[in-house]
Amino acid sequence: MKRELTPENIQELKDNQIFVFGSNMNGNHAGGAARLAVEKFGAIMGQAEGIQGQSYAIPTLDKDMEKVTEEELVVFLGNFGNYANEHLEKEFLLTAIGTGIAGFDAGYMAYMVLRANLPDNVTLPKEFVKIKGYKGFNPDLTCRDFQYEEGKDYEETGDIRACGNGFHFCLHPLDVFSYYPPAEVGMNKFHEVEGTGDMDVDTDDTKIACSKIHIGAELSIKSIVDAAVKFTFEKCKWKKGKSATGDYSAASATGDYSAASATGNRGAASATGDYSAASATGNYGAASATGDYSAASATGKDSIAFAAGYECKAKGAIGCWIVLTERGEWDGDTYPIKEVKAFEVDGKKVKADTWYMLVNGQLKEV
Repeated sequence: MKRELTPENIQELKDNQIFVFGSNMNGNHAGGAARLAVEKFGAIMGQAEGIQGQSYAIPTLDKDMEKVTEEELVVFLGNFGNYANEHLEKEFLLTAIGTGIAGFDAGYMAYMVLRANLPDNVTLPKEFVKIKGYKGFNPDLTCRDFQYEEGKDYEETGDIRACGNGFHFCLHPLDVFSYYPPAEVGMNKFHEVEGTGDMDVDTDDTKIACSKIHIGAELSIKSIVDAAVKFTFEKCKWKKGKSATGDYSAASATGDYSAASATGNRGAASATGDYSAASATGNYGAASATGDYSAASATGKDSIAFAAGYECKAKGAIGCWIVLTERGEWDGDTYPIKEVKAFEVDGKKVKADTWYMLVNGQLKEV
């Protein structure tokens, strides 16, 4: 069923309408849609969540004015969904919560709202009706015997269900590797996509089914890993120092001889200085070492270690992937990239917990 869109530039409401805005846990409704809710629709300063006048607050920032965690967001959206279900006589005008001061990506918030399975009396802002993501394909750009082409749009009819009917893609870049490993014979392909129309989600990972899909540009393995790091950074709670332990956390080390470690699930560690180290120990994590003579390590389930600098090395646990870059000699400006290859740590061709480099296009234990 096509869901109604939230009107833009709302200045007045009908008697049965509720203005839904993003708030913070301090209840300080000082800017954006929150301020409008106070000035026009009865929002109460100091009340962080819930119905207030002819408005409803959903927290997207905590008391320290940092992004709420995904777990907290699930609870807040669940509370809102329950309230909307209990008041089907009302129409709830959901604004683009989280995408302003909170700084969440619109696609991520659209996914979280979709995942909340809100009732039909909740309208959606235009920012939440399209979700950008990532899709894997066979080398000939087929998926489940369906032939795709870059730049084309496709539409499916019928009841859209994740793992059933519809076009499927993933919000989290690394989740595509669960369906199309990056180093199969012939090399599978990966593309940016945009899903619209009717949509459904699989909560086991970030897989989304949609009725309409646009196939965007092809992505390299490096681009997928970079996108995974960016994806995590945009949702993480930053901590002082270079170690992050919570889920969806991120650690970044930029100085030479420095180290970054991410131990939470879906965490990302990025080390950009020379002789640095990045380590991702949580499940579905990503470690990226881009400085020269640096190292990347991935030991959590279905994680990836990416070594991009000159004479970088990487290692991983069984089931993880290592992505290695081979660079040429200094040309006066940079060490030019010669080749990038991905390898699954299978315990046979690629040993677990063993450092590797890419030398003359071949995997070399170091």
